[in-house]
Formats: sequence, structure tokens, C-alpha cells
Amino acid sequence: MSTLRACYQLALANGRVTATDRKGRLIICVGYLLGMWLLYWLWRGLYLNDPSRAGLDFATALTHVATAQTLFAIITTPADWRLAREIRSGEVASQLTQPMNLALRHGAMALGAVAAKALYMLPAFALFLWWAGLNLAPSSWPLALASLACSFVLLYCLAFIVGLAGFLATDLWGIIASKDAVVQFLGGALIPLAFFPPTAQTLLHVLPFAHFFNTPVAYLTGQLHGLESLLIQASWALAFMLFAHLASQQVQRKLVVFGA
Repeated sequence: MSTLRACYQLALANGRVTATDRKGRLIICVGYLLGMWLLYWLWRGLYLNDPSRAGLDFATALTHVATAQTLFAIITTPADWRLAREIRSGEVASQLTQPMNLALRHGAMALGAVAAKALYMLPAFALFLWWAGLNLAPSSWPLALASLACSFVLLYCLAFIVGLAGFLATDLWGIIASKDAVVQFLGGALIPLAFFPPTAQTLLHVLPFAHFFNTPVAYLTGQLHGLESLLIQASWALAFMLFAHLASQQVQRKLVVFGA
């Protein structure tokens, strides 16, 4: 119970820090809406001379990409940057002496940030859906929310594992940027996976890539109804949690503190 209480307090504190930056919230929401506006006209242009591409009409494709980009903005957290910064500064040394393990601590902070971002970005997303004439129609909200939770676990664990590279390298900008690009492209956040060749689609659904964004978006838009995809996604989430734990234990044995 003490660990859960500590996680709750840490998540709450980090959420408050994220939510109290009013100017930052305004800038993020305005930038987000501008990005969604540009996304609308990009996809409208792609469908100008063809009402159906890859078996998707304009509204379905735009809803998918807009929802996926919104999830990327909300669920993706800077856990990799934060961990790398703590490693470079030497702060991680004191963190490793605390009762709460490193992965759980950063996970709680990431969860608090996600909750805070959702509070001010979801209204902006609803505004865009209204303006574009789109809507979400999940067949089951419990399945959709469970898939969102699994997506958060996958993205957080991946970010944590990448952040652990800070024990071995001093600059992670290229690694983190590459990770974000791969996750968006192969996860269906940039373009729906329906645009990929059938063999690639099958492979991406078996591997974890499709479950970063494509699976939760499919549940939110009503394209998925059953438990099969959610069970695969949950299995990968458990595997990522185990791998993050093992990677943390292995890398900490080779601890090198840069800076102080």
C-alpha cells in the first residue's frame, strides 16, 4: 500500500506541474489545432480525385489519423528525456537509493503527465471533430479504454528502455527522434495501416508496432469489436514491462554517472 500511495502522490504532483503552466497549455492547444487543420486539408487533397483509398473513405481515414495523432500527443511522455537528463546530471544515483524502483517512479510521473494533458487536449480534439464533421463510435468503451491503457504501457516502457541508453551514451537525441518516427509510422499514426501491403499489415499486427496506435484507434472508431487484438496487445504490454525491468537491472550494473 505504501508503494501505491507513493505512486499516486508522485503522479498527482507531476500532473499538477504539467497542468499549472497555463501559457504552455494554450500554446500546445493552439499548435495542436493548427496541426489538425493542416492534416485535414492534406487528407482532403489526397482524396480529391478518389473517394476511396485502401478501402477507406475520406472521413474514416481522417478520423483514424487525427485520433492517432491526438493519442501520440497525449500518451507519449518525455520519460526517455527525463531519465537521460537524470543520468547525465548524476541525480539518478540518489534515485537508485530510494525504496521505489526507477521504472515505477518514472511510470508514475508519466501517468500524471498523461492525465494532465488529457484534461486540456481532449476538449481541443472534440472541437476539431465537431469542425471536421467527424465522430468516434466505439462498439465498447471498456475495450477501448483497456486498449488505451495497454498503449500507454507499451509507449512508456519503450521510452524508459530508450532512456536507459543514457547509461551508455551521452546524447540520445538521434535515438529518441528515430524511436518516435518509427513508432508513428509503423504504429499507424502517420498513415492508416490499411495503406500498407497485406503482408506488412499482418506482420505489424503480430509484432507490437500496430498496438501502439492502430489497435486503440480501431477500438475507438468501432473498427474492432472482439477481444483478440486486445489480448495480443496486452501480451506485448506484459512483455515490454518484463523487458524494461530486465534492461533496468542489467544496465544499472554498468552505472556511469555523467556530470556531478
